[in-house]
Amino acid sequence: MAGEQRDLDEGRIAGYLTERLGADSLDVTSLRRNVGGMSRETWFAEVHWARSGQQHDDSLTFRVDHPEGSVVPVSLEREYQTFRAIGTSSVPVAQTLWYEDDPELVGRAPFYVRRTVPGSASAGQLFAPGNENRRQKIGVDLAEKLAAVHTMDWRAAGLAEFMRVPERPEDHALFELEHYERSYRAAQPEPMPVVEVLLSWLKRNAPGDVQRTSLVWGDVGVGNFIYAGDEVVALTDWEQAHLGDPMKDWASALWRGVDALAPKEMLFEAYEGASGLRIDEDRINYYSVFIDAEYVCTSFPLLGELGLDHTRDATFARLGIGVPYMCMDHGLGMIGY
Repeated sequence: MAGEQRDLDEGRIAGYLTERLGADSLDVTSLRRNVGGMSRETWFAEVHWARSGQQHDDSLTFRVDHPEGSVVPVSLEREYQTFRAIGTSSVPVAQTLWYEDDPELVGRAPFYVRRTVPGSASAGQLFAPGNENRRQKIGVDLAEKLAAVHTMDWRAAGLAEFMRVPERPEDHALFELEHYERSYRAAQPEPMPVVEVLLSWLKRNAPGDVQRTSLVWGDVGVGNFIYAGDEVVALTDWEQAHLGDPMKDWASALWRGVDALAPKEMLFEAYEGASGLRIDEDRINYYSVFIDAEYVCTSFPLLGELGLDHTRDATFARLGIGVPYMCMDHGLGMIGY
């Protein structure tokens, strides 16, 4: 990777935006990379620009793969398509602007640009002492927003044009399992018997009863939504979105700690009231194991990319070393080992 541009450059971003916005003049007043997040890089640009005598200020977000590629086996273009499609619904997401695949534009490609939603994703602020009531309100609002995700008309939004539509109840789990297993095996990682046990169990126990085929957010949790005041104003991190069983999102939500915002029973009650769907904790437990296997399939192969012959972002070391063993242990415990 020697000589390849890794960071986004203010000058190149300014030149790109000047042309895209048709600006007479433009200054990038701030450009910083988000320190959180793992699957891809997220950069925030603050821009002041002028056109035809009118002054404008914009907050823009650039999403770009790591120079070595994405952690998740989903293209950046599909993530962009998902954001764009959801933006036609009542589900709150950032407004997408442009998708680009020309590396000459800013020195990295592909990338896409969306408007930055005002607010915070900080878990630290949420869990500061004295914020108990605020956390509870945000937790309930998140549950209601998740209900909106699961009841949206995904056909009208055009999601079926680029997402696989499950045909049988079992397909709601097996389609995604097949996707992650295929990516895992393509990486030819070190053989791990635990992974084979988890994958085999998931195939044998795929739920044969699904209430509804829904858009599944795929990565629900603290840190993956924007809040302002006591309200969730945008849902982020849609790279794992697919059509499937809505209970998978509740497995993700509990795996990632949303029950620290409000009691699980309160969250379930708010969700059921807003969605008309019934919480099924047996299916949630199944998908908790699924998420363990999914994280192992995406993170364990990264270990083979670390070493003297490879240059990797520190993100890859964090994922490759820490995540797979924790998930294998948790998954085995969930299935009775």
